[in-house]
Amino acid sequence: MSFLTPILLAGAAAFLIPLIIHLLNRRRIIHVQWGAMHLLHEVLKQKKRRTQIEQWLLLLTRIAIPIVLALCLARPVLNALSQLPGFGKSSLIVLLDDSFSMRAPTADGTPASDHARADLSRILASLPRGSDAQIIRIGGTPRPLNTAPSTTLDLLSADLTDIPAVQGPVSLQNSLQSALAAAQKAGNPSKEILILSDFQKSDWSSLLSGASLPVLDALTSKDPDATRPALTLFQLPTQLSENLAITAAELSAQLVATSQPVALKVRIQNHGKRPWQDIPVHLEADGARLRTARISIPPDGEASLYFTHAFDSLGDHALTVRLEGDTFTDDNAFHTIVQVRDQLPVVLLDGAPGSSPLAGALDFFNLALTPHLGASVPSLRDLILTRTIDPKRLKESDLAGARVVILGGLERSNGSLFPILRKFVENGGGLLILPAENADPLKWRSDLGKEGLFLPAKVTGQTHIENIDFPARLQTTRFTHPALLYFNDPRSGRLPDGEFQHWWKLEPQGDDARTIASLDRGVPLLIERPLGRGLVIQSAIPLKPGWSNLPLQPWFVPLAQRLTAWLATQDTESSAHLIGTTPSLSLTSSQSTQPFTLTDPLGQSSELKPESATLTLPALTQPGLYQIQPTDAAPSDPKSIRRIAANLDPAESNLTPLAPTELTDLATRLGAQTANDFDTYQRLDRSRRLGIEVWQPLLLALLALLFFEVLLQQHITSPKRR
Repeated sequence: MSFLTPILLAGAAAFLIPLIIHLLNRRRIIHVQWGAMHLLHEVLKQKKRRTQIEQWLLLLTRIAIPIVLALCLARPVLNALSQLPGFGKSSLIVLLDDSFSMRAPTADGTPASDHARADLSRILASLPRGSDAQIIRIGGTPRPLNTAPSTTLDLLSADLTDIPAVQGPVSLQNSLQSALAAAQKAGNPSKEILILSDFQKSDWSSLLSGASLPVLDALTSKDPDATRPALTLFQLPTQLSENLAITAAELSAQLVATSQPVALKVRIQNHGKRPWQDIPVHLEADGARLRTARISIPPDGEASLYFTHAFDSLGDHALTVRLEGDTFTDDNAFHTIVQVRDQLPVVLLDGAPGSSPLAGALDFFNLALTPHLGASVPSLRDLILTRTIDPKRLKESDLAGARVVILGGLERSNGSLFPILRKFVENGGGLLILPAENADPLKWRSDLGKEGLFLPAKVTGQTHIENIDFPARLQTTRFTHPALLYFNDPRSGRLPDGEFQHWWKLEPQGDDARTIASLDRGVPLLIERPLGRGLVIQSAIPLKPGWSNLPLQPWFVPLAQRLTAWLATQDTESSAHLIGTTPSLSLTSSQSTQPFTLTDPLGQSSELKPESATLTLPALTQPGLYQIQPTDAAPSDPKSIRRIAANLDPAESNLTPLAPTELTDLATRLGAQTANDFDTYQRLDRSRRLGIEVWQPLLLALLALLFFEVLLQQHITSPKRR
């Protein structure tokens, strides 16, 4: 037997009150001898014996009343009966954290995920006979280990060994909602939700700071008619407080040509209180190490560095960045895929073609996109294939197969041009708009009307630099836009060397419009805006030497090509995914009927069959590079191989858990109790488990004692007995 409120047992000490009163009253009796007493001796002796029995019975009754009352208030529970079949059965819903942070070591060096599985197996084994359990993995998207409550708890414990800890951050709303849904379907009246987690601060701090979740209303309901399950927070403390992680590796372009350099911006985060000095960071291409850079990172700080590389063969190529010096190596690598392609179709809409070379509005841009077109060396090929069309004669069929449209030199707009361009962009195309030299901004807006609302900016006027003034230049801060990352490396060209004498005044329109390049006068030079599945970029200058020296700079060729490649890859399937996701690949009609072979980062292969024109991959459970190839294709054929990269969610790299006081505050808000090891949980569960409570019969016994005490007192003091 145990008690749910054992502190109230102290009330049983109240039995001393009637005992003390009885003893005190007994001392006040005075014996007086008188002459005829011997005649009543026998009668009094019998009456005294009967009176003593009644007094002792009354005393015992009065002593028993506070003792039984204290037992009722302490709520005694017969735990022994809860272990018998049919008694004390409960339903346990376990939210098991299988996110990546659970791989961090604990005090004995073992990952927290191993401790979680071991403790959960012991918890399942300690449940009363006939109980059922359901386990829901909550890293990333909640996924039940068993779809229905199971009473075969030994088999459920065996399934825990196959759960890897590589998922993303915990989704609190979805996880708690899944637990409540499972609790509602549970068959036993006694229910408990057990959360086994390291309680990573980045996952739970929002809830601790007062964030509102719809599921909290049901979880913390005070409705007496609501069947609210008990909630336990079981924290597995980790001992790792210092961690370096590569949080991102951003490509300047996903799509490049052979021998075309691609820039890679690498961001490294220090999740710790100690500074790191001279950390080596390696760049690898298709598994081969190319070069090494070194970097220093302040406490709780971030640092960036840049790499560039060019591939000399077609196909999907992998770039990997690794760092050294960190003891927790799981997040020390980041993988990306570069698509090296043959040619990219681009349509040029030249509204002001020239009568002489380089006199047209788009002649310089066309030359930058196809610098090898006139070369006599067969090995030199351009990634971009251009085709020039008069914008006044454009038909929708002219854009079939095109990835990007460059519009320039257009002074007046016809009625059908921009509806065609809008539809092209919404379907995944890219559009770059270069203004005309002599266009009237007011007339332009009048011609476009509502059709111009999808543009990134509206033109409000024009600015000229007088001869006595210094020309405007690009701002010299580091570029953050993916299309311009390449130029953070001084070897790629000095964009600040560009000089600007004239430009159109652009005013961004739409909340989703953003400036990607500005002049040092604080005015936008390039503004982009997404539209449907595509993207529009609007420039403040035409490409004419009288406006700027931009087309005369040696770095103008890579600038034009990177802007075009950026526009072309907006509808390209991403090759970078997070662990736990299930990517899908689009297939051609000829590929949709053939099987594919998937090879994971560990070299294990499996066969996949497409559905219709889509190939759905299984959930990615291992960070690294995956390879997909038709089963009947030659392994050495690079054109048939598609690669994807799987990386850990950077939010999981901050391993700081909730402090004990923060966990207590969280438990208070959720109406939960806490534990940090199996023994603590077992004591908590033993004291909380309802089992068979016996306070109801004790209450009946208390009422009977009170009634008996009244009757006995009346009998003793009755006048008939005198």
